Amino acid sequence: MQGSTELYGALTGNCIRAAIALDEAGIPYTAKSINLAAGQQKSEQHRALNAFGKVPVLVEYGSGGRFVLTQSNAIMLFAAERSENQLVPADLVARARVYERFFYFLTDVIAVSHGAFRLEQIGANAQASRVNLLARASLIEAERFLDSAEFMAGDTFSLADIAAFTIARAFSGDIQWVNHPALSRWFETVARRPAVVRGLKAFE
Repeated sequence: MQGSTELYGALTGNCIRAAIALDEAGIPYTAKSINLAAGQQKSEQHRALNAFGKVPVLVEYGSGGRFVLTQSNAIMLFAAERSENQLVPADLVARARVYERFFYFLTDVIAVSHGAFRLEQIGANAQASRVNLLARASLIEAERFLDSAEFMAGDTFSLADIAAFTIARAFSGDIQWVNHPALSRWFETVARRPAVVRGLKAFE
């Protein structure tokens, strides 16, 4: 699909993951910042793109008209499929490993952390803290993925690393990095990638 690409989002982990994936895939896009505090995501204009009033939202304009895609993970997979094997390998077994690790971070770490956030929203702070401990523990457990590989799903940077990095960044102040040298080495390596640096600043 040819044409211009826009990514509507804010400085949240979901939006940053989508931005990094697009950049790593070599897909030029224009970042459109949405002011969540001001409620712009609930505006009629934004709901025309996402009826649920959420971010991120990817919009592409091409010869076939306008294509709108919501959900950060769908955007990441969409970018990966167009990345010429940059984010998911061509080899079937290697690709399956990337998806295994990618979904590990989505379900065992990110989704759990999101659950904690929801608990905080209703004032259940003690319960939220306990749930966040589970999410952080799963993140730290993932250090075993790095025992014999440079990245989370092998020797090549992939979707799994994008998912892992954004949530690791969110927990970075609560991790005793000195006790996790492989995780620390990986985190610093990923943080230096140009596309990651740009993605982190996309919605500033």
